[in-house]
Amino acid sequence: MTGPWTVELLPAGNPATDAELGAFFAQCPTSFAQQTPGWRDVIAGLGVDEPLFLGCRRGADLVGVLPGYRFEGPLGAILTSGAQAGPLGGVAVLPDVEAGPVYEVLLDRFAALAAERRCAVATVIGNPLFPDGALYEKFFAPDYTLENVSQILDLDTALDSRGDFLGGTTNLRRNLRKALAGPLVVDDTQSRANVETWYKIHRRRHREIGANPLPRQLFLGALEHMVPCGKARFFFVRLSESGEMAAGGLYLCHGSVIDAVMPSVSTRTASLGPNFLLALHSMRWARERGVRHYNWQPSPPESGVHRFKHQWGSRDVTYAYYTRITGDVEPILKSSPQDVRNGYPWHYVLPFDCIGAEQRSRGSVSSRRSAWSAGEASEGSGW
Repeated sequence: MTGPWTVELLPAGNPATDAELGAFFAQCPTSFAQQTPGWRDVIAGLGVDEPLFLGCRRGADLVGVLPGYRFEGPLGAILTSGAQAGPLGGVAVLPDVEAGPVYEVLLDRFAALAAERRCAVATVIGNPLFPDGALYEKFFAPDYTLENVSQILDLDTALDSRGDFLGGTTNLRRNLRKALAGPLVVDDTQSRANVETWYKIHRRRHREIGANPLPRQLFLGALEHMVPCGKARFFFVRLSESGEMAAGGLYLCHGSVIDAVMPSVSTRTASLGPNFLLALHSMRWARERGVRHYNWQPSPPESGVHRFKHQWGSRDVTYAYYTRITGDVEPILKSSPQDVRNGYPWHYVLPFDCIGAEQRSRGSVSSRRSAWSAGEASEGSGW
């Protein structure tokens, strides 16, 4: 590949561009499903985020991509490389290309684009599996950094060749035996009817715990845009006799990574262990297809959800959100975590411990624990 480095805004919905992006991500082993055109279309279908994908070329060849989404919030617009639930991914670079120059030109253009589009802040998300934090620190010069933690299970060592789970805690093995021997069956029919039925469980469960459910259209969009191209799969668990749905979830899959995006279980049938069967089935499905990394996504520190994931032998992997000020950030800094939570649902803006009366200085690094604590202190609820 020869020629100068150039950066361009890649038009959304252009068949030729989407084909080029699809080929690019198929060759990029460090990328995620959340960076692909299909997921872009899922998010665009919600009607609140404007996709702004940047492409880096060396001559005529596309060698790097940085997704972007602009969201207009009440305290100012933001630009982020990952919007809505399950965000992952910043800069993606082909494996045979020197990463430094690609990160430099893409991040420089990303910050400039945020300023041009009157965004208060621009945020890029680091890679938990293929660390690139040093490149963001060098070429993005973030004003705020949030250290985040995801729980990831290595399927190469977690399952044997038959799909039987190895290791785990005594409690896990007991619950797996109960779920496998009980009145439960897996239904992986990819249908709107199944998604609609499961969404009622998702919505009810979130209301039980005082949390906001994800938009229904996000799951329907995944069924439309991600399932047909093999980048997502829904799995459901039912009672074998009555057919009642007991659990379900959306799983994004690309390259070596499968992401568990908000699996939900019916409280009424939880004692039968459908959450254990759901997790095991999704692991087996991924392992059969050569997927190695099972990404549970982040959980509240020291929560029951965190402990559930940890018992499988998952490890905590640290990565970061890097934020640069690109406009008037004062309305955000002078607000409260609850104002930000209400005004920017399912969007990251700034670490909660940098918002409000006790603002931290620019260049500070926030831990997930400190940011979460600040959010809880504001309203007594999680982030």
